[in-house]
Amino acid sequence: MNVKISALHKGFGPHPVLRGVSLEVPQGTFTAVLGPSGSGKTTLLRAVAGFGRPEEGTIEIGGRVVDGDGVFVPPSRRGIGYVPQEGSLFPHLDIAANIGFGLPRGQRKARVAELLELIGMADLGHRYPHQLSGGQQQRVALVRALAPGPSLVLLDEPFSSLDAGLRASVRADVREILRDFDMTAILVTHDQDEALSMADQVVVLRDGVVVQQGAPQELYDNPADQRLARFVGDANLVIGVLAGEKVRSVLGTLPTRAVDGLDDGSRVTALVRPEQIKILPEGDGDLAGSVVSCEYFGHDTLLSITPDSDGADPLIVRTGFEGSLPVGTRVSLAVSGAVTVWPAA
Repeated sequence: MNVKISALHKGFGPHPVLRGVSLEVPQGTFTAVLGPSGSGKTTLLRAVAGFGRPEEGTIEIGGRVVDGDGVFVPPSRRGIGYVPQEGSLFPHLDIAANIGFGLPRGQRKARVAELLELIGMADLGHRYPHQLSGGQQQRVALVRALAPGPSLVLLDEPFSSLDAGLRASVRADVREILRDFDMTAILVTHDQDEALSMADQVVVLRDGVVVQQGAPQELYDNPADQRLARFVGDANLVIGVLAGEKVRSVLGTLPTRAVDGLDDGSRVTALVRPEQIKILPEGDGDLAGSVVSCEYFGHDTLLSITPDSDGADPLIVRTGFEGSLPVGTRVSLAVSGAVTVWPAA
């Protein structure tokens, strides 16, 4: 079921939290609302759920106004499943009873068995929440929200309490379950990796305003401004001069994605992602420099390299080569792919 939010305003006392938020969630898609603490993410989610009423604006679910224009549909009649941060399972009920809570008695046994099978826990219905791992608890919390057959699922930072290793696998499981149900879902998160890896579209909130909305790759490759570029990933921001559809910079002459509204010869700031910079033997690239730090993560390596060019800031470089480079190693650098540019501040 699709969701449409129009010009939503919500504050607490004299402090505005949401300031004219508008967005659409197409049916069957997964939308991540991404933003730092205090940006209004949870306030927005609670408004959609009906737990907090906005002062202005409208919320439509499936083409029906549920809040605004003199209408208010209570949470229990919105057809929504809600997964809070900690899962909030009932500690005194076993897993089967948690999932079946609120279901009609005649449907309960079959529905619970179906959902336990779906999450690979068919033999664990008799256990209690404290006897499960954090990942298992989150899977149970999700299918408990799905049990009544909602048309929309809202997830309020449900993976924040999991350790890093478990978080990735549980995210993948949750995404697969939602796809199996062809479910419309909204996730709020402050985790950029979570939003980019899970969502069909990402909505970025900043100070109660939508800064940008689009597909994950669009946000990563073409962020609306420099602040957003840094927020959704590591970023090298390099000053250059526009020359046609290219920009001349310390990293060489780089192709640009779009230069609308910018004149030839304008000073610009170019976004170069760390994985765009290639490490070459000294003398083979467009710019030479020295390694000043090296962090080896196994799957990739993050380097900080100081260019030889006067006044140039250190560059962040992400590379997939095995092992690490000692501090002081001389290297050459080259950039692959196009860059996004903005007028230089």
